[in-house]
Amino acid sequence: MEEENRLSEKRTDEQNDMIEEAEINFRDAAASLAEKTSDDTALFLENIEQVENSKKAILNLRNVKSQNSSAVEYAALVNLDKSYKVLENKVYTATSLTDTLIVRGYSYNNLRNRWTISVKSNFFGYTSLFSIDLPLMYKSLTGKEVKSLVKMTKEERAEYEANVMLYDSLFRRAVPVVYVRLKYKIRKWKDASEYRFEPEQLDLVRTDTNKTVFSFSKDFLTKTTFIVYPRIEIRTASERSADIDNATKILMGEMRNNQEKAVERAESRGQITLVDDKKKQVEQRGRSAVFLSADTRITNSMLNDFDAKDIQLNSIALNLVLGLGRFGFVGGDFGYDYKNREKESSSYCFGLMGGLNFMATNYVRPYAELAANCHTDKYFTPELGIGTDILIGKVMINLGYNFGWNINMKNYFEEKKFLDDDITTFHLFTVGFGFAWR
Repeated sequence: MEEENRLSEKRTDEQNDMIEEAEINFRDAAASLAEKTSDDTALFLENIEQVENSKKAILNLRNVKSQNSSAVEYAALVNLDKSYKVLENKVYTATSLTDTLIVRGYSYNNLRNRWTISVKSNFFGYTSLFSIDLPLMYKSLTGKEVKSLVKMTKEERAEYEANVMLYDSLFRRAVPVVYVRLKYKIRKWKDASEYRFEPEQLDLVRTDTNKTVFSFSKDFLTKTTFIVYPRIEIRTASERSADIDNATKILMGEMRNNQEKAVERAESRGQITLVDDKKKQVEQRGRSAVFLSADTRITNSMLNDFDAKDIQLNSIALNLVLGLGRFGFVGGDFGYDYKNREKESSSYCFGLMGGLNFMATNYVRPYAELAANCHTDKYFTPELGIGTDILIGKVMINLGYNFGWNINMKNYFEEKKFLDDDITTFHLFTVGFGFAWR
């Protein structure tokens, strides 16, 4: 206050009148708000006292032996449990308007364009139970943008300096330019008569308008513990151990949450880049797709005297496969053979298939299959195949190889037997394109 008295002598009468008028307005607004604002400090102290008194009563019962002491002690323990629940289930409110919280503003920082607001608790006379320094930006308090001094006009600079002088003076006079509203919870903690103070939300509010300047959630507020004296211990060894375990679980959970929040903030600022684990994970699933395929067929006789000119389109087919569980699939196809085995005319074919597949990555799906096809020119072709699906979103490209047996059923139907050349082998190379949904 001495500094303020010294500075007031250097200011003009007009400046001092402006400051005094602002002080009256802010103090009147604070007094009016204090009458309307709830402060649960008395209830908080009452609930703490109720718990400690219940423990004291139980301790006295244990020291006095009587015929019905066990029943009375049990009832007292039930009452203690209720007292703890009442204490812990309430969200309390404290405010600097009723001096439960002590607020002090410090001089303006020209480099950071802000004032610092110091907040300390006044519960049980403890100023260390809760404390925090809040940055109050020039724009947040005045509603005016801050420009570089060299870019300000003469009028803008005069207004800027007048505002800084005004609020600096008000803070030195301990005028409630802003007030603080704190919501908090109380939790039973590890040791005898030990409790945990857990801030839930802190609001910094401009007093004359009662508008919130900014809020802090519990993730940014520090929790602390306190002890009520005299300490009263009534717990058994197992109950003490259970309380310690419960506190440890809470602390570990908060640590994980804080780490996740820190990573999220760093990622939002571009300081780190996270790779989504879900995107990295490969989901194993049975093969389900619909696709068109085209193939070329090479026989063993062609391999003996191979000529690339002999490679021709053999058939096209529409294929449908459905996943079974995580690894299996079944399906069928309907196709058109451009030339039959005897190269006389075209034919149609239809067949069934089944097999196993494996998701090597989210983009590559190798598989093995058994297939059998019937052809309208009375040929039957069982096949063993391997291949892979290349997945790009829902789009699928299929590459496959099948080894098969070409069985001429004409002689079997007519003569009830196979001739020597009725069964031949072939190699089938397939390319397909379609859509997959699993």
